[in-house]
Amino acid sequence: MKNLHLKILSIVIAVSLWFGLVTGEYQEFSVYAPVRFKNMQGELVAVSADTHVNVTAKTPRGLMRALDYNAVTIEVDVSALGYGDTYHRLVPSEIKLPSGVELVRVEPEGINITVDKLVKKSTKVVPTFIGEPHPGFKVGSVTVYPEYVEIQGATKKLAGINSIETKPVNLSSKKEGLTYSIGIKETDGVLTSAPEQVEVYVSFKENIVEDTVDNVSVIAVNLDSGLSAAINDIVSVRVKGRKDLLTPENIEKKIKFYVDLENTDKPGRYTMKVYSSKAEGYQVLRITPDKVRIKLERKGE
Repeated sequence: MKNLHLKILSIVIAVSLWFGLVTGEYQEFSVYAPVRFKNMQGELVAVSADTHVNVTAKTPRGLMRALDYNAVTIEVDVSALGYGDTYHRLVPSEIKLPSGVELVRVEPEGINITVDKLVKKSTKVVPTFIGEPHPGFKVGSVTVYPEYVEIQGATKKLAGINSIETKPVNLSSKKEGLTYSIGIKETDGVLTSAPEQVEVYVSFKENIVEDTVDNVSVIAVNLDSGLSAAINDIVSVRVKGRKDLLTPENIEKKIKFYVDLENTDKPGRYTMKVYSSKAEGYQVLRITPDKVRIKLERKGE
């Protein structure tokens, strides 16, 4: 055949390259592999708090990129187990690995397995949250539908479960009411829930707080053009408003604290009441002291 020797040579080179790839330097990796039980008898169920086991394995470095980590699992045959708690030492044959992967170790080396009767239980759903709402806002109300789900698991495990949590609902930077479809959080002893997801409606409202600002200056308004005013006293103010807006800088910028000299046109020393202007989103609750001393002089004296 034409160029037969070249074709044979190319096949030999390809096989050599592949052999070098799969038998070359090994690289270790670790993955948390799910634990699965098989061959449970009758209406019994096997559960374990160790739902995942850390598996360390190795494979030729050239195969790492194509490795399917999800293919690493633990399968335990529980057909011979009876009622109660059993410590089971994991054996290599129970560690399922992809082709070309070799087991190095598992941690922990064994797991506790509980075999019990399979039961169902109606359980209240408690939503969980992560993240902070938009500055100045907080959660107003939370509604879960359905409020209860039916969970299934071992009798002994479910006996101590009075509520079950959702997976975290992310509230980061939210201020408008939203409905989330969210799954039930994986819980020790719970095999299934019906339904598997619930609707969580969250409403938000302004986060109204109170704060005190000290060393606030007082100004004079409606001062006679022929007079000058000196106010040496400072006051503290208690203000109510949205948390993100209630800063000393905003308060002094938005609200004016003043004494009104409209009916005072003579020089002298006075003690006068302090007033505050109105500003949308702010409410002045208290001014301390509520009166300050003021000295009026004719200009040029």
